[in-house]
Amino acid sequence: MGLISEETIQRVSEASDIVDLIGSYFPLKRAGTSFRAVCPFHQEKSPSFHVNPARQSFHCFGCGAGGGVLRFVMDYEHVDFPSAVRRLAQRAGIPILEDAASAEDGQKQGQRQRLLAIHAEAAAWFHKALVKSPAGSQARDYLKSRGITSEVAKSWQLGYAPDSWDALLEHLRGCRFTEGEIVLSGLASSKEDKPGDRIYCRFRHRVMFPICNDYGEVIAFSGRTLESDPKSAKYVNSPETLLFTKGKVLYGLDKSKRDLIEKNTAIVCEGQLDLISAYEAGIRHVIAPQGTAFTSDQARLLRRYVETVLLCFDSDTAGKKATSSSLPSLLSQGLSVKVVVLPAGEDPDSLIRRDGAAAFLALVGAAADYFEHSLEESILSGELNTPAGKSKLVGRIAPPLALVQDAVLRESIIGRISSRLSLPHAVIRSAMKAPRPESGNERGMVPLAEPVEKITLSAGMHMLCQIALASSDVREWLRTQGPAVAFEPGGALVDKLTQAEFEGGSTTLPTSLLSTLTAAEERMISSLDTRRSMPAPLERAKLTWQGLLIQQFTQKMEGLKSQLIDPSVSVVEREKIQKQILDLKIRVADVQRPF
Repeated sequence: MGLISEETIQRVSEASDIVDLIGSYFPLKRAGTSFRAVCPFHQEKSPSFHVNPARQSFHCFGCGAGGGVLRFVMDYEHVDFPSAVRRLAQRAGIPILEDAASAEDGQKQGQRQRLLAIHAEAAAWFHKALVKSPAGSQARDYLKSRGITSEVAKSWQLGYAPDSWDALLEHLRGCRFTEGEIVLSGLASSKEDKPGDRIYCRFRHRVMFPICNDYGEVIAFSGRTLESDPKSAKYVNSPETLLFTKGKVLYGLDKSKRDLIEKNTAIVCEGQLDLISAYEAGIRHVIAPQGTAFTSDQARLLRRYVETVLLCFDSDTAGKKATSSSLPSLLSQGLSVKVVVLPAGEDPDSLIRRDGAAAFLALVGAAADYFEHSLEESILSGELNTPAGKSKLVGRIAPPLALVQDAVLRESIIGRISSRLSLPHAVIRSAMKAPRPESGNERGMVPLAEPVEKITLSAGMHMLCQIALASSDVREWLRTQGPAVAFEPGGALVDKLTQAEFEGGSTTLPTSLLSTLTAAEERMISSLDTRRSMPAPLERAKLTWQGLLIQQFTQKMEGLKSQLIDPSVSVVEREKIQKQILDLKIRVADVQRPF
């Protein structure tokens, strides 16, 4: 598959009215010539999110989010540029045209599409085996015992893998998938995993849980055994493939992401059935990792949607270990972590089925942050009755405490801990700085969350951006003046606006420009005020450019003058510097002449 053609991007942008698009996600209220709403990208009570139909753009005056239709889909749906184009194309019924790609890229994309087709076919086959086959009766009985109705099984496309070495393989071969494709999908393997060896079904006599990407496409499976043999693995998962990397996927995200954003909170369940039970009971801001502990990639993915994470693992030793091992990844991404305490022997699924969703939500509401939870556990266990116990607790919570990024929150936690343990603040801080037995790099510790990209423009450059967006005459003149980025890094945005081909007198950004803008540049453009016409824009642009040149030359002169003060500068070098200063004075005088 090649790059999406400029023609397709142009058609998609033109066919997608920004008011209709954003209005399909949440209500917009008219405010004069624009529309407004409460911003979906940050918490606020008064609406500061504005949609401008004339410019086909949105901008939030609270958090700075902004851009056009494609940027909105990218930010709201948390997808990349090509994905945003594809979603809008599907919405508008526009076919995707692609430019030619390299042979290698084309082969890889073609292989990916084949693997998606195999997984979709396998999921349908597993589901049919669950619903209709006599052999699936045990799987149906198991799911029924866990409160899973046929409607729920259909919604989540649950299935059954028959106790057969080759039944699925024969079906897939009949669908014209090659043996090589079946092996690459992870649905089959060989005893020695060697090319040419006889292959067999990876999943046999198991309840099947399809694992989806955030589009809802099946990319892998998790199979729970129906055997009573303790030697049989309880769960077997797909191996990593071109589609699936275990540590980068969150189960249920395709269904729950909108609720995650609205709640700004994620309840993290340990297993698929826990998540399904909660979701079907109306508690929909839930996800589950592929395994118990979070990876850095999963935490980074989750950070796109929420700021708070509630860990709801089992209260046994394994659950406590999973909580501790999840902390570094979550805290390093700036997430606030709380712990939901379940009754002994209970999990979300059993608790909801026995006592209802309200009982589970009561425990969720009572969740304490990780550090408070650790203190309470230590008090109940009697660990704090001895100095050695206190030392163990501090040693246990100091490393994750050092990862808390919010300085005010971190100091507040230090204060609580020191007060509860009757220890000076300095003791806690010292433990936070103490060397660890295993370095972060060795244990896969994640770096601090990447800062949000921002653009800082001088007043003059900001003015040039605004005039260049509003006036074609200004853009034409700026093309003859050289690159604005020579003045400051932010000038790159002026250069992009100057070189873009706007249609007629429109201020709507052309798609050829959109594909080159960063998120920060789109936010900056969306904040520019082009509602009122500016008198004599070309003269204003010339005066602004003149001011930037004078400022640039003056700064250079000041730098050269500071070199003259240095006594180590030789007479010859001093003469060269004085000549450079004189040349700059002449250039300033030239610039100050009228254009």
